Amino acid sequence: MIIIKRDILIFPKFKNINLIQDIRKDYDRLVNLIPPHITLVFPFTDYIANDDLIKKIKECVKDIKPFKIKFKGVLLNNQNFIFLNCVYGNEEIINLHNKIYTEVLPTHLNKSVIYTPHITLGKANNIDFLKNFEYEFEDIVDQIVIEEIGSNEESIIIGKINLN
Repeated sequence: MIIIKRDILIFPKFKNINLIQDIRKDYDRLVNLIPPHITLVFPFTDYIANDDLIKKIKECVKDIKPFKIKFKGVLLNNQNFIFLNCVYGNEEIINLHNKIYTEVLPTHLNKSVIYTPHITLGKANNIDFLKNFEYEFEDIVDQIVIEEIGSNEESIIIGKINLN
């Protein structure tokens, strides 16, 4: 069997997503490999087949309804990653994150990390250049995506699951 590196994401479809991409072009080395995203399940390796993983995730989220999200404001974490803050929909994202880990991937949960929904904009030593970045980004989350992470860190979509 082959071990595959995958993760589970939300790809928001913000109307003004170009503003995020403009920053990522200068500060995120993955800008051309993966669109702006919210990570629900961090990269993991496992023997589970893609079809089996998709089936388990579909069953896990079958009762989850689409929900609204809003992002605004930025912060710099202690590893110099620039995060776009989730200001609405936090609870729903966290619940989805917890549900998938608990019901489908419990052995992959890193309990030493506190999960905080965000969109990574890149990496920098400071965020002074973003002091006027006060845009709001809103969407309805109605789908989650399972991706394989390619050998060059590119995103290879292996499954899309619609929320009911």
